[in-house]
Amino acid sequence: MKYSLCTISFRHELVSFEHLIEYAHRTGFAGIELWGVHARALAHTFQSQIEPWMSKLKSYGLKIPMISDYVGLMDNQSPPSAMNMKLQEWIDLAYRFETRQIRIFAGHLGSSQADDEQWELCMDRLRKLTEKLAENGLTLVLETHPNTLADTLDSTLRILKEVDHSSLRINLDFLHIWEGGSDPIEAYQALKPWISHFHMKNVTEPEQLAIFQPQNVYSPSGLREGMVSLREGIVDFERIVTCLTDDDVDCCASLEWFGKEPFQYLSGEMEWLRHVSTPSIPYEVRR
Repeated sequence: MKYSLCTISFRHELVSFEHLIEYAHRTGFAGIELWGVHARALAHTFQSQIEPWMSKLKSYGLKIPMISDYVGLMDNQSPPSAMNMKLQEWIDLAYRFETRQIRIFAGHLGSSQADDEQWELCMDRLRKLTEKLAENGLTLVLETHPNTLADTLDSTLRILKEVDHSSLRINLDFLHIWEGGSDPIEAYQALKPWISHFHMKNVTEPEQLAIFQPQNVYSPSGLREGMVSLREGIVDFERIVTCLTDDDVDCCASLEWFGKEPFQYLSGEMEWLRHVSTPSIPYEVRR
């Protein structure tokens, strides 16, 4: 298994991209997942530095596995020109940061809330976006996430069947697929042919899942209580990591951390993950 850190984990930190590159290399990460907000900011403000940054990344054997962004797939008022502008922006950013994957959410309504018209609008836009990205050698990645059409295993499989394109892939978020009522390993087995990335995070109690709602995550004063390390939460990540290791999975998994002290947390997680993948490696709990 290969692991990436997410720049969104540092959304409230004053830290440079070059610092993150050095930290990722030093800590044993294989890559850096770029939040779309950060990718745009870097591309617009630091154009001359992108090439040196990418050279440093590659010299360390690191890469940008994915750019994670958002688009209004169910917005009836959104003109085709707006969707085309977003598409072109993704292509430009993917080229600049040498990645092939663009991650989005499948709309803004849960699968049980959307009516037939909303489903069809979302599927039609997904088909068009996937086809255009594929023409440019890129892949569209849908994340399993609450309050989207990909909020359960069944609805995610339905999307894959209806869009029916080899360049539409899945970012399996183990916590959220569990939240949607599925066993994470069973979901992994069912979605395996389409998975190209994983997200890993955990929480102490089901009642605290709301802390991952976007409005809370993005707020500097949002609640963080309940966000815990992978080994401590309600989803059994030791079982998951062992399964992925046994399967010799070639995908990358990003560690999504939205709590405090991201440097300390991520360093500890990498130590634990190395221990789980190779039990002979000692592990010491960091506090």
